[in-house]
Amino acid sequence: MPQELIQLNSRRTVTRVFLILTIGLAVFWCYFVLQWYLGNTMAEYFDTAENSVDKAKLASSLAPNDPLTHWRLGTVYQQKLTPDQSALIVAEYEKAVSLSPNDYRFWMSLGIALEQAGDVGRGERALRKSVELAPSYAWPRWYLGNLLLRSGRYNEAFSDLQFAAQSDSELKPQLFRLAIEIYGNDIAALKVAIGDDPTAKSEFALYLLQQNRVEDGLVIWNSLSDSQKKDQQTGANALITSLIGLNRFHDAMKIWNSVAPSDAFKADLGHVVDGGFEETISHSKDTPFGWQVNAAPQMQIGIDPQKAHNGMRSLRLVFQVRARLDFLDAYELVPVAPSTQYEFECYVRTEKLQSGDTPFVQILNASDQSVLASSSEAPNGDSDWNRTSVSFKTGDKTEAIKIHLARTPCEKDKICPIFGAVWYDDFSIKRQ
Repeated sequence: MPQELIQLNSRRTVTRVFLILTIGLAVFWCYFVLQWYLGNTMAEYFDTAENSVDKAKLASSLAPNDPLTHWRLGTVYQQKLTPDQSALIVAEYEKAVSLSPNDYRFWMSLGIALEQAGDVGRGERALRKSVELAPSYAWPRWYLGNLLLRSGRYNEAFSDLQFAAQSDSELKPQLFRLAIEIYGNDIAALKVAIGDDPTAKSEFALYLLQQNRVEDGLVIWNSLSDSQKKDQQTGANALITSLIGLNRFHDAMKIWNSVAPSDAFKADLGHVVDGGFEETISHSKDTPFGWQVNAAPQMQIGIDPQKAHNGMRSLRLVFQVRARLDFLDAYELVPVAPSTQYEFECYVRTEKLQSGDTPFVQILNASDQSVLASSSEAPNGDSDWNRTSVSFKTGDKTEAIKIHLARTPCEKDKICPIFGAVWYDDFSIKRQ
């Protein structure tokens, strides 16, 4: 069936009127679409930090039925206008809400503005609507919690603040600060305010330590169950580091023992962890009360599985130093009892060791690095296992010592080479 072609005679008056009207409507429609697009684009990419009321008003006038333009204008008003002009702010947010009633952002901004205008009841209802629309988001609950807090409804407030802080970890320091501002030294109330989340408790304990409230921080940490402590390894490590920095070594030891991977890792007063180097323990900061061993230029340091005084392994240091090596980075932090006499011992072996200043063992007060005792230097040449020991007494405030492998520093502008190998094994300390 042949297709029919419809032809319009543009010379006829009716046809001309129809075409003009059609083109006019299209141009008119394009004008409004373009106008809305410009207003929406201005609002979408508007920099509220510029606080330009004129730009925000222009965007709103170009797209008067776009909720985004009214929201942006309300935001600028909120930054620029005085409190007695709060009605203008509320009006813009109300317009945004009426145009898009399912956008949580508009309800949240309206709730904040209403409270600032003094209408707390409507502000609370608006913020609750925002929470209803975005129940998993942090900020609606955060602002609702702050409104309730200012209204004196603390239990309700901290319930929302806790949820917000769990959703956005950056809010946790603010939650902790608010809790302390409200409850001060009431540790029982602080526990309730922070909530039952183990991670929040662990982080709050650290926050209290950083505020010099050590005892309160320890109370919060110890409110965790044994299994919860095991799950808070990161938080425990931060607490241990903080406590060591405060010279609270015994408290740091207790926290470490609560999260240590096994009994072999656990510390005790006067106990050298892995003194015979037989355990597969990390010799790094991951084990704060174990050996901390780091290599240095022209020196190798590590476990020797072939030579030992007792057992199967020992610590070996191999030197090829032609110029100078002032510092050996190998030590262990050992908790001790204050005002107590101890005897330290270990065993040392050498092979082709040559130097004017060979390694020795220092016992340092961990709190101020003062020297409590030093062993004799390792013998030059070749020597079989020899026992070396020293006695020392801890001070009345000493909580830990460092067993440190050391070497006498070279004099300025002089070289002090060292070659050969040294082995150490079976470190221990005993009360006398």
